[in-house]
Amino acid sequence: MSIDHIVPALDAAAAARIRAALEALPDAAPAESEVVVDGVAVPVPAPVRDAVLQLLTHLGAGEGVGLGPVADLLTTSQAAEVLGVSDTYVRRLADAKELPIELRGTHRRFRLADVMAYRARFPRTK
Repeated sequence: MSIDHIVPALDAAAAARIRAALEALPDAAPAESEVVVDGVAVPVPAPVRDAVLQLLTHLGAGEGVGLGPVADLLTTSQAAEVLGVSDTYVRRLADAKELPIELRGTHRRFRLADVMAYRARFPRTK
């Protein structure tokens, strides 16, 4: 996992414009949406819409955001970063069979789907 692009926190006026636009969105999410970039509509499925909305929510709150690809198999450190816990805790989850692993030699690897499913069991509160 790497951060390829960092968007620093926006100025207050830009963040306020994003917040106002987000407030105008309907509550019900369609199965497919469009993201318009420089006048070109790009059709996106619901998970991509959700990711774009999350990005805009952070920027609208005045927070910086890092973007990068995530591999299908994660190291212990990468899984810990996704879960927001320590490497040691992730190893304990694996040893307790709470989080499935795949062994690559003697190295634990965690499927991204398994890590995300575990994470979904404990929703974050803000």
